[in-house]
Amino acid sequence: MLSLNDREWKDFRLLDYFDFLKGNQNNMAELNHGKMPLVSARNVNNGYKDFVSENPRKTSFQGNCLTINNDGDGGAGISYYQPCDMLLDTHVTALYPKTDINRDAMLFISSCITVQREKFGHGYSLNNVRLSVFRVMLPVAEDGTPDYAFMEQYIREREQQIIQKYIAHIGNIAQIGGGYNTP
Repeated sequence: MLSLNDREWKDFRLLDYFDFLKGNQNNMAELNHGKMPLVSARNVNNGYKDFVSENPRKTSFQGNCLTINNDGDGGAGISYYQPCDMLLDTHVTALYPKTDINRDAMLFISSCITVQREKFGHGYSLNNVRLSVFRVMLPVAEDGTPDYAFMEQYIREREQQIIQKYIAHIGNIAQIGGGYNTP
């Protein structure tokens, strides 16, 4: 099993690895119910506030990126991986990788960003200036770059542990005759 303690760690500047795009949805009342996720500065549900129709006057944001909450009650500094296209409110910034970084490595990086969330709040929110100097601790490869392969392996290993736990739980329910009634 991989351990976070078996790796060398180094701080990396987010700006060197991600481009930043600030959200642009500032009038939630004009949005209609739909299928596009609206990501806001929430501290739950991957930041999803609602599902809305695309706003023809504002750009949507491509998925496969990270988002970071700029401010908000309990949400400032939280980062999420966003798998699909979305709308972002003005209190959220999208982080697009400058090179190919897969989902698992981005999930890992998102967690490493969120660990630092207590630095931010209403009195000290994230803006592009603060993001440009924001540093995140990541495992480092032998060549001095972020060790994306380790990050990917680590996340996949943890996901398999969770899946196995749930499979065992479902098996236990089935053995004791609990669970859902079947016709």
